[in-house]
Amino acid sequence: MTPEPKQEPPVRELPGAVEFTKTITEFDVYSFAGITGDFYPVHINAVYAASHPVGERVAHGALTVGLMSTVAGRWMLQNGVDGLSLGYNRMRFTKPVRFGDTISLAQAMTARSEDGHRITCRVEARNQHDEVVAVAEHLIWDAEPPGQ
Repeated sequence: MTPEPKQEPPVRELPGAVEFTKTITEFDVYSFAGITGDFYPVHINAVYAASHPVGERVAHGALTVGLMSTVAGRWMLQNGVDGLSLGYNRMRFTKPVRFGDTISLAQAMTARSEDGHRITCRVEARNQHDEVVAVAEHLIWDAEPPGQ
Protein backbone atom coordinates (compact mmCIF):
# COMPACT_ATOMS: atom_id res chain seq x y z
CA MET A 1 0.00 0.00 0.00
CA THR A 2 1.35 3.43 -0.98
CA PRO A 3 1.34 6.01 1.82
CA GLU A 4 -0.71 9.17 1.33
CA PRO A 5 1.37 12.16 0.20
CA LYS A 6 2.14 14.60 2.99
CA GLN A 7 -0.41 17.41 2.99
CA GLU A 8 1.21 20.76 3.67
CA PRO A 9 -0.72 23.30 5.75
CA PRO A 10 -2.15 26.33 3.96
CA VAL A 11 0.46 29.10 3.68
CA ARG A 12 -1.80 31.46 5.64
CA GLU A 13 -1.30 29.17 8.67
CA LEU A 14 2.51 29.33 8.59
CA PRO A 15 4.34 31.58 11.07
CA GLY A 16 4.80 35.12 9.77
CA ALA A 17 2.41 34.65 6.84
CA VAL A 18 1.03 37.76 5.16
CA GLU A 19 -2.20 37.79 3.13
CA PHE A 20 -3.72 39.95 0.41
CA THR A 21 -7.25 39.52 -0.96
CA LYS A 22 -8.83 40.88 -4.13
CA THR A 23 -11.97 40.18 -6.14
CA ILE A 24 -11.12 39.75 -9.83
CA THR A 25 -13.31 41.93 -12.03
CA GLU A 26 -13.90 42.19 -15.74
CA PHE A 27 -12.12 45.56 -15.57
CA ASP A 28 -9.03 43.91 -14.04
CA VAL A 29 -8.82 41.33 -16.83
CA TYR A 30 -9.44 43.77 -19.69
CA SER A 31 -6.98 46.29 -18.21
CA PHE A 32 -4.36 43.56 -17.87
CA ALA A 33 -4.98 42.49 -21.48
CA GLY A 34 -4.52 46.08 -22.63
CA ILE A 35 -1.34 46.63 -20.63
CA THR A 36 0.31 43.37 -21.69
CA GLY A 37 -1.17 42.94 -25.17
CA ASP A 38 -2.37 39.46 -24.20
CA PHE A 39 -5.74 39.31 -25.93
CA TYR A 40 -5.98 35.53 -25.99
CA PRO A 41 -9.71 34.87 -26.51
CA VAL A 42 -10.30 32.74 -23.41
CA HIS A 43 -9.70 35.95 -21.42
CA ILE A 44 -11.71 38.48 -23.45
CA ASN A 45 -14.10 36.70 -25.82
CA ALA A 46 -17.18 35.32 -24.05
CA VAL A 47 -18.37 33.33 -27.10
CA TYR A 48 -14.98 31.66 -27.58
CA ALA A 49 -14.59 31.01 -23.84
CA ALA A 50 -18.05 29.39 -23.68
CA SER A 51 -16.85 26.79 -26.19
CA HIS A 52 -13.63 26.22 -24.24
CA PRO A 53 -13.46 23.43 -21.60
CA VAL A 54 -13.52 26.05 -18.81
CA GLY A 55 -16.82 27.36 -20.23
CA GLU A 56 -16.35 31.04 -19.46
CA ARG A 57 -13.77 33.82 -19.55
CA VAL A 58 -10.95 33.48 -17.04
CA ALA A 59 -8.21 35.74 -15.73
CA HIS A 60 -4.68 35.55 -17.10
CA GLY A 61 -2.31 33.38 -15.07
CA ALA A 62 0.15 36.26 -15.19
CA LEU A 63 -2.42 38.45 -13.44
CA THR A 64 -2.40 35.97 -10.56
CA VAL A 65 1.41 36.13 -10.54
CA GLY A 66 1.14 39.92 -10.29
CA LEU A 67 -0.99 39.47 -7.19
CA MET A 68 1.69 37.14 -5.82
CA SER A 69 4.09 40.04 -6.24
CA THR A 70 1.69 42.24 -4.27
CA VAL A 71 1.62 39.87 -1.31
CA ALA A 72 5.42 39.51 -1.56
CA GLY A 73 5.90 43.25 -1.23
CA ARG A 74 3.62 43.35 1.78
CA TRP A 75 5.46 40.38 3.31
CA MET A 76 8.83 42.12 2.87
CA LEU A 77 7.54 45.37 4.40
CA GLN A 78 5.98 43.59 7.37
CA ASN A 79 9.15 41.58 8.00
CA GLY A 80 11.63 44.42 7.50
CA VAL A 81 13.21 42.78 4.46
CA ASP A 82 15.03 45.15 2.08
CA GLY A 83 14.59 42.70 -0.74
CA LEU A 84 14.29 42.06 -4.43
CA SER A 85 12.47 39.19 -6.06
CA LEU A 86 14.76 36.68 -7.74
CA GLY A 87 11.75 34.93 -9.26
CA TYR A 88 9.37 32.07 -8.76
CA ASN A 89 10.05 28.32 -8.95
CA ARG A 90 7.59 25.45 -9.19
CA MET A 91 4.77 27.77 -10.23
CA ARG A 92 1.52 26.03 -11.07
CA PHE A 93 -1.96 27.24 -11.94
CA THR A 94 -4.16 24.53 -10.44
CA LYS A 95 -7.64 25.94 -11.15
CA PRO A 96 -8.92 28.75 -13.36
CA VAL A 97 -9.59 32.17 -11.84
CA ARG A 98 -13.01 33.29 -13.01
CA PHE A 99 -14.43 36.80 -13.21
CA GLY A 100 -15.91 37.56 -9.78
CA ASP A 101 -13.65 35.16 -7.87
CA THR A 102 -12.18 36.55 -4.67
CA ILE A 103 -8.57 35.47 -4.51
CA SER A 104 -6.65 35.37 -1.22
CA LEU A 105 -2.90 35.14 -1.58
CA ALA A 106 -0.54 34.26 1.24
CA GLN A 107 3.24 34.21 1.52
CA ALA A 108 5.48 32.90 4.31
CA MET A 109 9.20 32.22 4.65
CA THR A 110 10.28 28.60 4.62
CA ALA A 111 14.09 28.95 4.55
CA ARG A 112 16.97 31.42 4.65
CA SER A 113 20.49 30.80 3.34
CA GLU A 114 23.42 30.58 5.76
CA ASP A 115 24.62 34.08 4.81
CA GLY A 116 21.05 35.39 5.27
CA HIS A 117 20.75 36.97 1.85
CA ARG A 118 18.62 34.37 0.07
CA ILE A 119 15.09 33.80 1.36
CA THR A 120 12.75 31.07 0.14
CA CYS A 121 9.01 31.52 0.63
CA ARG A 122 5.90 29.52 -0.13
CA VAL A 123 3.15 31.45 -1.83
CA GLU A 124 -0.32 30.29 -2.75
CA ALA A 125 -3.56 31.73 -4.02
CA ARG A 126 -6.97 30.39 -2.98
CA ASN A 127 -10.42 31.32 -4.23
CA GLN A 128 -13.50 32.09 -2.15
CA HIS A 129 -14.20 28.34 -1.90
CA ASP A 130 -10.75 27.82 -0.30
CA GLU A 131 -9.59 25.96 -3.43
CA VAL A 132 -5.93 26.44 -4.35
CA VAL A 133 -5.77 28.19 -7.73
CA ALA A 134 -2.00 28.84 -7.89
CA VAL A 135 1.16 27.91 -5.98
CA ALA A 136 4.81 28.84 -6.22
CA GLU A 137 8.11 29.03 -4.41
CA HIS A 138 9.30 32.64 -4.23
CA LEU A 139 13.03 33.44 -4.05
CA ILE A 140 14.01 36.78 -2.55
CA TRP A 141 17.37 38.50 -2.17
CA ASP A 142 17.68 40.32 1.18
CA ALA A 143 20.15 43.19 0.84
CA GLU A 144 20.46 43.65 4.60
CA PRO A 145 19.88 40.35 6.40
CA PRO A 146 19.54 40.29 10.19
CA GLY A 147 22.82 40.46 12.07
CA GLN A 148 24.81 42.13 9.30
